[in-house]
Amino acid sequence: MSAFAARQKLLGLSAAAAAATTPSVDDNDNNGDIIDRNTSAKSFFTRDNFRKALQAQKQEPSDDVDDTPSARPRKRKQGPKDEVPTEARQVKSQLPNLSEPIPTGRRSIIYYSSQRFSQTNIQPKANGRMLLKLLDGERLVILGSYGIKVREGELTIAGAFLSKSGLVHWVQAPQCHALPVIRVTSDATIELHPHPGARSLRQLASLNPAFGKLWNESEDVAPGLPTFQIIFTSDDAPKRGGIQELVSPAEWNKQLADVLDSKKKATPVIFLSGPKSSGKSTFGRLMANRLITGSGLSRQPWAPVVVLDLDPGQPEFGPPSVISLNKLSSPNLCPPFCHPALDPTTAQLRAHTVASVTPSLDPDHFVACALDLFHTYKTNPSLNKLPLIINTPGWIQGTGLDILSELIRQTVPTEVIYMSQDGPEETVDGLKAACQEKKIPFIALPSQQPQGQPSSSVDATTPATSGGGGSSRTALHLRTMQTMSYFHLLFSSLTVPVPQGQGQSQSRPHPGPTWSSTPLTHLPPWRVRYRGPRPGFLGILCYDHQPAPDLLAEAINGMILALVKIEDRAGAFRDFPDLLVSSPQEQQHQQPKQQQQQHQSVQQQFKKQSPSQKLPPPELLICKTPRESLPHLPNPQGKTLSPAHSRVMGLVLVRGIDVKKGELQLLTPLPGEMLAEHEQDLVLVAGRFDTPSWAYAEDLHRRQWEKNNAAAARNKQQGLVLGGGAKMEIDEEEEEDDGNGDGDQSDETESVGADEVEERPERERVQALHGGTSEAQPWVEMLHGSQGRAAGSKVWRVRRDLGRR
Repeated sequence: MSAFAARQKLLGLSAAAAAATTPSVDDNDNNGDIIDRNTSAKSFFTRDNFRKALQAQKQEPSDDVDDTPSARPRKRKQGPKDEVPTEARQVKSQLPNLSEPIPTGRRSIIYYSSQRFSQTNIQPKANGRMLLKLLDGERLVILGSYGIKVREGELTIAGAFLSKSGLVHWVQAPQCHALPVIRVTSDATIELHPHPGARSLRQLASLNPAFGKLWNESEDVAPGLPTFQIIFTSDDAPKRGGIQELVSPAEWNKQLADVLDSKKKATPVIFLSGPKSSGKSTFGRLMANRLITGSGLSRQPWAPVVVLDLDPGQPEFGPPSVISLNKLSSPNLCPPFCHPALDPTTAQLRAHTVASVTPSLDPDHFVACALDLFHTYKTNPSLNKLPLIINTPGWIQGTGLDILSELIRQTVPTEVIYMSQDGPEETVDGLKAACQEKKIPFIALPSQQPQGQPSSSVDATTPATSGGGGSSRTALHLRTMQTMSYFHLLFSSLTVPVPQGQGQSQSRPHPGPTWSSTPLTHLPPWRVRYRGPRPGFLGILCYDHQPAPDLLAEAINGMILALVKIEDRAGAFRDFPDLLVSSPQEQQHQQPKQQQQQHQSVQQQFKKQSPSQKLPPPELLICKTPRESLPHLPNPQGKTLSPAHSRVMGLVLVRGIDVKKGELQLLTPLPGEMLAEHEQDLVLVAGRFDTPSWAYAEDLHRRQWEKNNAAAARNKQQGLVLGGGAKMEIDEEEEEDDGNGDGDQSDETESVGADEVEERPERERVQALHGGTSEAQPWVEMLHGSQGRAAGSKVWRVRRDLGRR
């Protein structure tokens, strides 16, 4: 028998077997089975059966994704109207949950919200508001930016319980993150508001395509129109990618309930650890929201809550490379890039920079910074009575395990939660050993459901499944979005005074920040003097790599630096004995031994003096670069500033260096009053920050975005409908390390040197600020094909994984 004949025979046998095992449509109808995974769609998908399924789901809400505490089942009085019909219960038992895909013959339909609304349960209001009436057990999934106000009843969202009040809680739900699900625990009437900061956030897509295709709506949101969309089924979801719901497993819900019960025992200090992408940040956000709002009307909340954010690669509150201590008074219902900074006067209590997106740059300095933040919490009487949530990086092996073990021994939390039940065994044993030394409970929880593989392009088509979304971003993309969001942030929007709510112990939730969509190349920079009698900063200090003095200007130009404030000069530079001198003139004539003795005597004098009798700070040995005369602090041993006597104020981007005037041109979102404080010592710290290649291409993206919009407007007038945004194309070879691994950083991006930056007249920059377009050349130029290369030249690509097996 030939191979072709054998194949035909096998196919025939398979078809016969399938026909024998598959029941017919008539058999299913006669037996009363409504859904069978092996039947066709016609056997069950009828209007009456589907109506019965919806009725059954309304009467008995599903508990597979319920984030209410499992230890507290809700009891509801049932009357004649609330009794579930026997037929509906039978239909419910035979039907799968409606949040799962239902086969329809051609494709799968996913049901996200309980039902579609009609005029009886939805009422549009003025200014884009919307009034909805929801029954107990119903659920609602919304994509976009919105505010939610509960007029009657009670509901849960992202771990927070919201009940009747006059407060509006603001939510940012982009497609690149799991969408929070609104679940009604008691018949509720809610009011949805358009988000006031939605327009400015969507306009960032004109500067970087990573912010595009996130909201399933036009980036240009007109005032007074809704900034959100209710997702009922997968047909309402974005066509070029699915969405994912925020799921809280049963083990998570039980742990959240146990934390609330611990209020009777002691103040909870929760230490979160686990591998990368295991759900540490998500679980920490759910726990913080639950502690702030409590668990329904029967339990009092803990509000406010303190969060110690120790993940420099994916921080929750702040730009990458910054770890911070934050105080939250309202639920956190936004992803990190929607709040890249908090109000420094009330919310962000203290912060440090590790000058890298991974602790591997200097593990000892990272531990010292973390312990200083924890010391701030323990020694502050207004904070140490509040719950503390410690979120750690995903570096859990080798040196990363040593860091976690040391932090557990020093902080002594009430619970250590490990967000994985799959090991690795070495890490679990090491953390358990550290917990046993201090008799700390160790709890292992399941990891977060994966959100699917990130696509190489936002326009990539991904099947609409319940497990992931098509607009996922890698860790590098999320860091880029958060850094860009930070530099375009309007700091004045963080400190807008909001009156206190009536009868509320917590402050009214802030609508959130707003952003500027002007390219950074169009903004006039801060001109900071580094020459003269009163320079704006002490000098430049380099962590890790130490460039030669004559190459320092090229090393920092176009790069990100940290602005660090020195609180005590003698204490901050205690590891720099050669820099602390009485005067630069005496330093040139003293021996090394005499320098060390003088440094010790200066420190002893500072310890003996009271604050009122404190001596002037000692002078520093500041060197100058040979060409630009840039002040820098020699650091041949790669030492770091003491975190106990210094703190980071924010990040700056070096726009340029004016050698003639002796000025640095810096771009930063920090307000002028913070920079213009008198008698403060500031140091610019350089390290291993991510290269801000996104800043170099903002002007180029804006030009392309405007060109596409103009072309779309012309085509629309001609009767054609074309897209107006720039298509996002992400290099598939981009590094996907989130900064929590072994510390390897991608060096494939190129920085822009000083010769490539073209200074533009002040008139053109001001014109750009007022909406005008400038024809000046951008920082970078896009080359196509062999453009700009010599004849016969080739492009060499160097892969980082050569030799790996």
